[in-house]
Amino acid sequence: MKELTIGQVGCGYWGPNLLRVFHEIPGVKVKWLCDVKPGRLGWAKERWRGLHLTGEYKDLVNDPEVDAVVVATEVVTHAGLADAALKAGKHVFVEKPLTHSSRTAEALAERALKRKLTLAVGHIFLHHPAVRTLKAELESGRLGELCYVDMVRVNPGPPAPKHNVVWDMAPHDAAIALHLAGRPPRAVRGTGRRYLSRALVEAAFFEVDFPGPVVGRVHVSWLSSRRIRRVEVYARRGAMFYDDVEPFEKVRIVSPGADTRVGAKAGESKPLYYGAGDIRIPALPPEEPLRRECADFIEAVRAGRQPLSGPEMGVAVVRVLEAACLSAERGGKEVKIS
Repeated sequence: MKELTIGQVGCGYWGPNLLRVFHEIPGVKVKWLCDVKPGRLGWAKERWRGLHLTGEYKDLVNDPEVDAVVVATEVVTHAGLADAALKAGKHVFVEKPLTHSSRTAEALAERALKRKLTLAVGHIFLHHPAVRTLKAELESGRLGELCYVDMVRVNPGPPAPKHNVVWDMAPHDAAIALHLAGRPPRAVRGTGRRYLSRALVEAAFFEVDFPGPVVGRVHVSWLSSRRIRRVEVYARRGAMFYDDVEPFEKVRIVSPGADTRVGAKAGESKPLYYGAGDIRIPALPPEEPLRRECADFIEAVRAGRQPLSGPEMGVAVVRVLEAACLSAERGGKEVKIS
C-alpha cells in the first residue's frame, strides 16, 4: 500500500484534532503544516517531530510529494485554498461548510469531478454512531416512512464571531437532515433575529422542505449558557430521539403505544389513556467520528471514489444555509432550491 502524503493548512480551533487523527492513520504521512500564526506552528513543532512548517501555502501545494491537502481555516478562505489544491492535482479535505456561497461550492465540486479528484467535506456527524443508527433504522423500514426531523443546537456564541449563527452552527444539522431524508431539498423558509449584536443573527429557525412529506426543522442559537444537541426523528410507525449531551443512552427508539381513546364509546367505564410503546436503547460502538471521517477520506482517495460526505453533500448543505439566510432577509418567504 503506497503511503499517502498530506499537507494541512490551518491549525486553529479544529485543526489540531485533524492533525492528530491523520497522524494516527496507518499508511498516511503528514508532511506539511501551514499557518499564518507563528505561535500555532511552534505549538505543532513541539508535538510532531519532522513536520515541515510554513506560513506560505504555496510551499505545501507545490510539493510534488503531497497527494492530498487538508483545509481547516476560516470558511471565507475555503474556496481559494481548495481550488488551488485541486488545480495542483491534489485531493482535498475541507472542513465544513465547503464554502460561503453555492456558486463557489458548485465550482469546486465541478473541478474535483472533472479532474477525478476526491473532495471531502468535514460533516462529521454523518460518521457519528448515533446518526448512523438513525439512518440504519430508517433504511430498515421498521419505522415506516419518514415524516419529519426536528433539531436543536444551542450554546453560548464564540467570543468574536465573524459569521452569523446559521453559518456557524447549522451546517451540522443541515447535513443530518439531508442525510436522513436521502433526497435533495426543494425549498427553505427561515427567520433570524439579532438581540445583542447589530451585525450578526444570533438565533435562527428554518425549515427545509423535501419532495414528498418530509420536512427538516432547525433551531440554532448563541443565546443560552446551556448546551443543547438534540435530534428528533418522526416516522409513521415510531420515533427516534438522539441527545448528544446524554453521556450514555444517546439514542432512544420508541414504537407507537396504546391509545384507548381510539374507538371509545360513551358510557364505557374503562380508563382513557395514551402512552409510548416499546422503547429500545441501542448500544453505540465506542468509535471516534473524526477518525471514521478521516479514514473514509483516505480510503476514498485510494479507491478513486468520493467519500460519504463528498461534493454532492457539501454543495447541498451550502445551498440550504444560503437559502435559510436569504429567506430570513425576506421576512420568512420561501426560497426554492434548484
